[in-house]
Amino acid sequence: MNGAQIEGMIDRICGLFPTSQIARNTVKSTWSNDDFLTFQSVEDARRIIPLVMERFDKFPSLKEIHHTFRLLRNTQPDPIVMQCDICCNQGWDTGERWDFGTGKLLDEAYTEIHLGHEYRVVKRCVCRK
Repeated sequence: MNGAQIEGMIDRICGLFPTSQIARNTVKSTWSNDDFLTFQSVEDARRIIPLVMERFDKFPSLKEIHHTFRLLRNTQPDPIVMQCDICCNQGWDTGERWDFGTGKLLDEAYTEIHLGHEYRVVKRCVCRK
């Protein structure tokens, strides 16, 4: 979404909670520059409106909106309920596995060789599939 589309989404959400006192211009400025929201589609933004209406009793925070988009796609478990042990809910698997009891590294990081040089790489975590 672009900035104007994000502002339109904010206006729709404000319409759902007319008694919530928020600094609308500050919210628009902050949310319009949020990388996560700029990568969302307008269709998904329209689809979260009913979820926002049923899940919240007041104007939601930016974090709550992020979570609502993730619930819409059901790609990431609720971080409050479940924490991914592989990526710590970051979405990227480095390949390193630690035994926290002993503090020893069990598996090394993922690597690839390009033009004779070895590079560390990450892969999309299984919790994001």
